[in-house]
Amino acid sequence: MRPSSLRAAVLALALASPAVASVIDLSLLPSTEQIISGVDELLHPHHDVLGVEHTYDTKTSSYRKVCTLKALGNEQDDADNLVKAVEECGNGGVLRLPDANYTIGKALQLELHDAYVDLHGWLSFTTDTEYWIKNRIPFEFQKQSLGFVIRGTDYVLDGNDKGGINGNGQVWYNLAKDAGNFYGRPMSLAIVDSKNVIVKNWSVVQPQFWASITINSENVLIKDFYVNATSFDPASKVDEKNWLQNTDGLDTYRSHNVTVENMVYQGGDDCIALKPNSTMINIRNVTCFGGTGIAFGSIAQYEGVLDIIEDVVMDDIQLYPSSQCPGYQGVYFKSWVGESSGTPPNGGGGGFGYCRNVTVKNVYMEDILHPIAVDTDLIYTLGEKGKQTDNGKFEWYDIHLSNFTGQAAWNRIAWMDCSKTRPCHDWTFDAIEIKPGKTDHPEISYVCNNFVLGGNDGLNLCHPSNSTLETDNGGTL
Repeated sequence: MRPSSLRAAVLALALASPAVASVIDLSLLPSTEQIISGVDELLHPHHDVLGVEHTYDTKTSSYRKVCTLKALGNEQDDADNLVKAVEECGNGGVLRLPDANYTIGKALQLELHDAYVDLHGWLSFTTDTEYWIKNRIPFEFQKQSLGFVIRGTDYVLDGNDKGGINGNGQVWYNLAKDAGNFYGRPMSLAIVDSKNVIVKNWSVVQPQFWASITINSENVLIKDFYVNATSFDPASKVDEKNWLQNTDGLDTYRSHNVTVENMVYQGGDDCIALKPNSTMINIRNVTCFGGTGIAFGSIAQYEGVLDIIEDVVMDDIQLYPSSQCPGYQGVYFKSWVGESSGTPPNGGGGGFGYCRNVTVKNVYMEDILHPIAVDTDLIYTLGEKGKQTDNGKFEWYDIHLSNFTGQAAWNRIAWMDCSKTRPCHDWTFDAIEIKPGKTDHPEISYVCNNFVLGGNDGLNLCHPSNSTLETDNGGTL
């Protein structure tokens, strides 16, 4: 507000008194709303944070609206201004965010069409956990929560190798330690109900929960993507897994034709997880440090519900432990028990369906506890693990693993526990040359339970076993 505007507002308040009202035309003075707005602007100036211009786009031979949004700074909430920028330029325009940091203090649902988000810094979520829990965006699967949702068509999110999302997750790691699927933890980035999307040069650091998820979407390319979940609390040195659980890197759910290229993950849970009804998924050049590796599932959690995973190709995968978290699994197939017990997110079971037409090739791993694993008795409800076995209704077949090299942490290389109800079949192993890290129990290096073996499947070393050696890995298997 300019000084002259302020003087006008003060003068208006003075002239509004009965003593002068009879000699002044009050209709010429600012309204009460204008006065309040002017005083608010004086106390909380925004300095024209949103600039709008038009530039010529040579690709489309037309002019595009360009919105440049400046951050308010000093940890002031930029969420409302980001919404305004999307309203102004989110349909056919360009959103430029040039500053190093933008504070996000509200759960957001944005819509983009034929739009380009040009981000050069961080969208940093506030640490008010009470607010985020109360204002969660519900996600029906496992009663989960979202914090930042983007819907739309034909849009690009470009982090320019300079930023992306900072979830400020330490407050959540402290709050939720030892509590799997803690209620209300928001996912950092959700691509929802979208088509023809590119996310590139983008990072998610300190995610509050799952770093990213693609939901009900198709034709999505995620490339040059980085995720890092690290606990800086000294107390977490005792057991980083229980502090960093549920910090998945990239998940898919009810989505078709999703491609991931050039991804690096460090955390304490699934590097990549294909949730129910993930189809035509292509993964290339992914490196994972710590956590539970590449996961197919979990799946078949909801009783009587058909789930599928199919048409998947993964190529060029590297898996290592991190300085904070062991590498629990390498490539991992997990489905729920056959009869429902408890309720989601940690209970469930009784779903059915199949995973088929899967190729995973050119995988290197070091010091992974369970390099190749199948678990069809999945349940996380306390006290229920192990009460149901061999009764899963989900079918794993037409799955092909080739050129796996490196070294396991222990004796186990392949630990495949399939269901008697739905035995695993039509799997092939080709050039599986992972060396055991220990050789004191070679009899458990290749275990295949309820597995249809024979022919040229490459599983001649695999055999049934009920050994419980090397089963303690933080509760995952």
